[in-house]
Amino acid sequence: MKVFKNKLKGFSLAEILLAIGIFGIISASLILLIVDSTRVFENIQSRYKATLLTQEIKDSILMLKKQGWYNIARHTGMGEKHLEYTSGTYEVVDGDGTRGDLTYNFTVEQAQRDISRNLVETGGTIDPHTRVITININWVDRLGQTVSISPKMYLNDWNTNSFLHTTVEDFLPGNQEYTLVQNLNGGEVRLQSMFYADWCNPSLSMTSHDLPGQAIASSISTYDTTVLMGTGGNASGLPFLKATVAGDPPTVNIDSSYSSSDKVNDVFVQDNIALLATDSNAKEVIILNIASSPFVETGFFDGSGPQDAAAVYRYSNRGFVTHGNTLSIFDLSSINGSRPLISSTNLGAVASDIFVDDTHIYMTLTSSTNDFVIYSYSPTLQKVGEINLNSSSATSLFISEDSTRAYVATAVNSTSEFYILNISNKSNPTIISSFDTVSSGGLSPTTVAAIDNRAILAGTGGEEYTVLDITNETAPIRCGGLQINTGVNSLSLVKQGINHYTYVVTKDSSSEFKIIRGGPGGGGADGNGYLPLGSYTSSIFNSGSDTSTYYLLGMTSTIPAGTSLRLQLRASNNADMSGASWKGPDNTGNSYYTLSGVYDLDSMFTGRYLQYRAFFESDTVRTPLLEEIIINYEK
Repeated sequence: MKVFKNKLKGFSLAEILLAIGIFGIISASLILLIVDSTRVFENIQSRYKATLLTQEIKDSILMLKKQGWYNIARHTGMGEKHLEYTSGTYEVVDGDGTRGDLTYNFTVEQAQRDISRNLVETGGTIDPHTRVITININWVDRLGQTVSISPKMYLNDWNTNSFLHTTVEDFLPGNQEYTLVQNLNGGEVRLQSMFYADWCNPSLSMTSHDLPGQAIASSISTYDTTVLMGTGGNASGLPFLKATVAGDPPTVNIDSSYSSSDKVNDVFVQDNIALLATDSNAKEVIILNIASSPFVETGFFDGSGPQDAAAVYRYSNRGFVTHGNTLSIFDLSSINGSRPLISSTNLGAVASDIFVDDTHIYMTLTSSTNDFVIYSYSPTLQKVGEINLNSSSATSLFISEDSTRAYVATAVNSTSEFYILNISNKSNPTIISSFDTVSSGGLSPTTVAAIDNRAILAGTGGEEYTVLDITNETAPIRCGGLQINTGVNSLSLVKQGINHYTYVVTKDSSSEFKIIRGGPGGGGADGNGYLPLGSYTSSIFNSGSDTSTYYLLGMTSTIPAGTSLRLQLRASNNADMSGASWKGPDNTGNSYYTLSGVYDLDSMFTGRYLQYRAFFESDTVRTPLLEEIIINYEK
């Protein structure tokens, strides 16, 4: 018995714990192996189901594309989508879809190609004919981890139709409004070129014309393309001429004239009725109907006294004339016969120039303490304001369109010959600034006008045609001028379309009438540039089917900074596009396609006929270019 007990040994506690530990490790490893194997198996099954779902999505997308490219293209860049099978067809809807334990979506994006036309994910150029479909499928495995796959597929529109404008021949049939088709790189549309004349560079263009007879032109009035000149500077000249100026460069044609023994000192024309201020004691103002040739004298105004008429004006049914020291207002409700006097006043000096608006009369006076005066004439004729310009004689005035500024020229004096006046308060006109034309260039001005922040003064002596920059009204500066050595008697500003001119009548016996090109400036340093605005409307495209759907616009353009290009489209089943509305990206006429790119068109944009139009805007130096338009459609 003792021997047996010695052979039977027990296990210590440490040995038991070690054995349990080893068993635990082995068991855990086996469990993990079983779980992981199960997880892998389940993921393989899920991945297989995801592969099947991927193929189903691809097949469905291909089927939708076959039915119509627009079914896919219209979802470009519109976020995550999934498919729903409804009424025997697939439909693309927003958000995620589920299939068993799988969650999925797909996106439609523009595809890019490199310079070799290979598909690339980034850094390439958009291919308007191709889309990349990214399918995202994910599931949560046994361990709570999300597993996902993201296969891609590429689609193109090989089986669709395209409308393409990219060559000169494509663009030429369109309607060009201040635009033209050129060939820089195959064919483009741009704004027309333009030379931008500058009032401050009057030597850039000048045309002269010799008036008939021994005329000495002393006054000028213009409207539209018609020029009326008082040319009775001597007894042997024709007192009044009508000319037409047209074209670029402008040409002058003498239409007709008026012959009498009277000299004409001033002319005012409105509605084919000319008022001539003459030296006749019996007819200070002669009224002519100039609608036809020869002119017909229909009436006259006989002012009191033997003084010559100096300045004449018409406003509504009233005539205004200065003769001697007198201002007379006469009735023009009729232009026939002797016109009755309405009222008159003694100015105390001879008025050299006159302007009238709906409430006031503005005049410059010679040999008077106050060189500039303002009268009201309704209900009574009375002086309401005046100012002393320290001049021996004011010669001419120009009133701004809003009647808040007066620009006054004076004869040579010890201070200044040009004044800018604030006449907002008619009872208290004030001097804003002045300019000494004699010291600047020797000019004694007899006539003045203002336009585009420029004041134009002309007369005799020195630089007979002088232009001032009055952008800063308080500090006018000379910006240009022109020598007209015979001197200038009168000038008028004219705008013909996009062109600006100064018409001047001079003392030059061989070319009394001169045309000087002017304008606000622009273009490059040499004045060459592009028109500020223009448009292009394409020819009408016939797709051949009333059910055509236009789904994609590709626009290629070059738009320099400071310029703009805006494009709209319209579609119709009427060949003349009647009833069709121009539309932009928001499907209304209030928006435009403004940049190069590829745009999805609204699904309701349908019809047999298609047309686009583009609006161009330059900075006068550079023009935008429309280089290519491509529109994809399905019949």
